[in-house]
Amino acid sequence: MARIVQRDITNKYIPYKLDILVKETILSFDCYIKRHGDYVIIIEAGTYISKALLEKIDGNKAVYVVKTDSEKVNKYRIDHEIIDLPGEKTLSEKEVVKAALDLSETLCNVIGTFKERLSLVYTTTSNLMQTIDNVDEKLPLDALHACVIQLVKCVNLEMNMIPMLFNIIPDEYTTHYHSTNVAFFAVILANSIHLSEEEIIDIGFAGLLHDIGKIRIAPTILLKPTRLDEEEYKSIKYHPEFGYEILKDNGITNQRILNGVRFHHERLDGSGYPKGLRGKLIPKYARVLGMCDAFDALTTKRTFRNNYSSYEALLVMKQEMVFQFDKDYINTFIQLLRQH
Repeated sequence: MARIVQRDITNKYIPYKLDILVKETILSFDCYIKRHGDYVIIIEAGTYISKALLEKIDGNKAVYVVKTDSEKVNKYRIDHEIIDLPGEKTLSEKEVVKAALDLSETLCNVIGTFKERLSLVYTTTSNLMQTIDNVDEKLPLDALHACVIQLVKCVNLEMNMIPMLFNIIPDEYTTHYHSTNVAFFAVILANSIHLSEEEIIDIGFAGLLHDIGKIRIAPTILLKPTRLDEEEYKSIKYHPEFGYEILKDNGITNQRILNGVRFHHERLDGSGYPKGLRGKLIPKYARVLGMCDAFDALTTKRTFRNNYSSYEALLVMKQEMVFQFDKDYINTFIQLLRQH
């Protein structure tokens, strides 16, 4: 804090709550405060974050980071095990959508490791999905597509990314994290079974939106901390049809995407919903999404049960759900995990 330097106000700044700063660490990015409508440096990159320094800046409501340094924040978060990025949640819906639309340009303008790139794509995508959780049924299709393109590029750059992905995925279950996870897993699997690039993009898009119908389900049911009763579960089972309707209302006509969302809860033995389809009558996208959806559900900690490890989840699916999911897809996922 030896100097205070004014920075050009044309830069884009992202606000973060003060608890993004971890005591006894070395900061890798400049932090700013807002003063008289301008932004000035309050902590320079390379500064040691002492207890005294944290107390000195405690009166500020937030610190700001230049947008192009966001990948450094993500790396700092990963290195110091900060699961939550509070500053991301202070962004307006418009800012989140713009961050998604600008994702390609942002990635081109930063130099970092693949892990940092992956973290930025994951964070931007999950933030975008969170805004969809809380608004009306008009979807930011261009922003969603921009995120899917970068998600697919991540998989193309590094197929053996599952361990890094698990280090980034938060332990807590939310619909926006779950949707982002399923999209990543679906793209990884689709790539591994040699679908075309167009199909992989479509399945990533369907993965992000596979649970979009849940925005029509009462929050008291979605956020219930215990298991659902029979009536509540019956209500939840409407979400694939709701999702199908919402996508059509937004002008989506791609049948592969529509069917993937509508039938992702169908099971090979006919025990699924909404139509009780069996075997190959279930569209390929829906079979891929269904398997990835179940895998993420099993490996995510919930309030009413502990989570499985990735290997335990696949073992459960292979042994106890053998008639529900395509065994070739499960075996492919097992092989991907065995490579690490």
